[in-house]
Formats: sequence, structure tokens, C-alpha cells
Amino acid sequence: MNICSKVAHFVLPPVCQLCGAAGLGPDICAGCFRDLPRVRRACALCARPLKIIPAGGPEATPVCGRCLAQPPPWNAALAPLRYGFPVARMLRELKYEGRLLRARLLGELLGHWARSRQGSIEVLLPVPLHPRRWRERGFNQARELAAAAGRVLRLEMVDNLCLRLRDTPPLWDLRAAQRRVVLKGAFKAADGVRGRRIALVDDVLTTGATAGAITQTLLRAGAARVEVWTIARAGLSQTGSKM
Repeated sequence: MNICSKVAHFVLPPVCQLCGAAGLGPDICAGCFRDLPRVRRACALCARPLKIIPAGGPEATPVCGRCLAQPPPWNAALAPLRYGFPVARMLRELKYEGRLLRARLLGELLGHWARSRQGSIEVLLPVPLHPRRWRERGFNQARELAAAAGRVLRLEMVDNLCLRLRDTPPLWDLRAAQRRVVLKGAFKAADGVRGRRIALVDDVLTTGATAGAITQTLLRAGAARVEVWTIARAGLSQTGSKM
């Protein structure tokens, strides 16, 4: 990441990052905002899109059959967008090209969509990046997203409540048992976790293996509540969702 990218991250005015028109608040125009691949109704626990209206009507909190049978370790999940165009492209540009303006846009959007969760959370924790990976990339994209969301919500972003001890490989093509082996002992909770209500922030929720491992680490250390907040939901091969 060069100095120009760092300066632009802070000084460029809000102009739509997708089409160049005048921005609607967080770097996006009304038309592009309307066209984002929103998830209209999702499982409250795994954030997978749902087509059915839950028992109790549209206002009821929906939970999919998979989570009813085997709930994830965290208390709730939020992923307002599908991992499709243009979200996938923006996240790749953030992660691999260091285009930090993408974090300003997507993180602020996440913050606005998370307002209904604000009362249940007191601190934002970005998914930790291994020090070697951080040196190579120059930044942690989850930290950039959490910082932007925190500014909108006026919530503290703390990136030292959980440490990544091992640099783990990608998990999307591994079986569940293999993921558990890879992630065993990969994270360590730091002092200050006990009693905290934490939102774990990342770019994409796919298998949930990493989020699950971190959540279990935090709960063992005494966290009172853990929610998983991501920009997008991927890995949507299930009944009731279509990708």
C-alpha cells in the first residue's frame, strides 16, 4: 500500500465508488445503493438468505432449519449483502490491491445496517490477521472495515482482544473435521475479554469455521456475548437461498 492510497483514504470527498456520481453519504449514489445485492431476509444465526416467512409472521426472528438443529457458537450473525457483483470485486480490491476507500464505503454501510444491533454490542473486534500476513499486506482488511463501522456506530474498535497464533490456510475446500484440525490452537484470547459483548467483524462469512473458532476462544475466556458481522454472505448452497 503506497502513500497515495493512504492519503486518498482520508481526504477524498464522498463520490460514488461504483459509477462516479455524487455520493449518497458513504461513497455511493442512490442508484448503485439500490442495486447492491441485498439479503432481504436471513437466518438470525448464520445469515443465510431465506425465502420463507418464519412462524410468527414477517416480524418474527427467522432461524433456518440447519441452525435449529445445530446452532453455531455465536449469538447472532449479520451479513447484509450477497457475495456477488459488485461486492466481491470491491472486497478483492480492498484485500489484494490495498484500495482502502473500499473499506470506508463497505464499513460505513455495515455500520448503518448494524444500528439495530448497537444496543447488544459494546466493542468491535476485527478478525485477527497473522503478523506475517500483516507484514506482507501492510494492513488488516477486517480492521479497516471495523474502524469504519465503529465510526458510524460510535462503538470502540479493539484489535487486541484476540491474537492469531498460527497462519492458517484457506478453509473453503476442507471438510468440517479438517477445518477443526487446522484451526485448533490458532487463536488466543487476551486479557479484557471477560464480560464483554463483542461483535466479530470480517469481510465475508463463508463456512463460519474461523468465526466459530474465534467465538469459542472468546466464550471460553468469559465473553458475555459474541455476534458475527460481515459485509457479505458466501457459501449459499442451501434450500431457501440462491446464489
